[in-house]
Amino acid sequence: MSLSKPSKSKPIRPPAKRERELELMRSYYEQELINMIRARLALPMNQRTNFLRVRLPNGGSAL
Repeated sequence: MSLSKPSKSKPIRPPAKRERELELMRSYYEQELINMIRARLALPMNQRTNFLRVRLPNGGSAL
């Protein structure tokens, strides 16, 4: 058995420059994702769905 002292938790340090930049990039990415979703939802249904389906007059659809 070893008689070493139990390890203490590391002191809290301020975030490094790289960590701050990564956090800024994450927040920017989330905001851009929300903007893309909102722009997509603002389009009419036939433009926002990228399917090759065409609605027929009697309620059917065709590929």
